[in-house]
Amino acid sequence: MKKLANYLILIVFALILVAMSTRLFPHPANFTPIIAIALFSGALLGKKWYAFIVPMFIMLLSDLIIGFHDTMWAVYLSFALVVGMGMFLFNKIRFTNVLITSLLSALLFFVLTNFACFLHGWYGYTWAGLVQTYTVAIPFFRMELLSTVLYSMVFWGIYVLVAKKIWAVR
Repeated sequence: MKKLANYLILIVFALILVAMSTRLFPHPANFTPIIAIALFSGALLGKKWYAFIVPMFIMLLSDLIIGFHDTMWAVYLSFALVVGMGMFLFNKIRFTNVLITSLLSALLFFVLTNFACFLHGWYGYTWAGLVQTYTVAIPFFRMELLSTVLYSMVFWGIYVLVAKKIWAVR
C-alpha cells in the first residue's frame, strides 16, 4: 500500500510540474492540461481536500507569474466543479467515462468563464452581447476541448499502465 502512495505522490508532483510549465512557456491559447488534472485529481486523489488543492495550487502559482485578471473567480470555480465531476469517476475510470467527462468539463469551463466575461460587460449587457461573448470564444473553446480530451486520454493511459504495473508487482 505504501508503494501505491509513493507512485501517487510522484505522479501528482509530475503533473504539477508539467501543468505549470505548460502555462508558463509558449503554447497555443487555452491548450493546457489544467482541466484534465482537475478531473483526475477528483477521480484519483483519496483525500477530498487534496483533490481541490492540486489544480488550485497549479493555477495560483502560475497566476502569480502570469498575472491576475477580473474573471479568475470563474476559472477557479470551474476547476472546483470539474474536480467534483472527477469524484464521480472514482470507481468508474473507463475510457468512455473519461472521454465523456472530459468533454463535459471543457464545456463547463467554456460556459462558466465566458459568462463571467459577459457579466463584466465586455460586449454589452444585451442578448447580442451574450451571443457575441460566446461567439468570439469559440476558437479558444476548440483548443480547450482538444487539450482537455488529449490530456485526459494521456492521463487515463498513464493511470492504466501504472495500475497494471502495481497489480503485477502485487
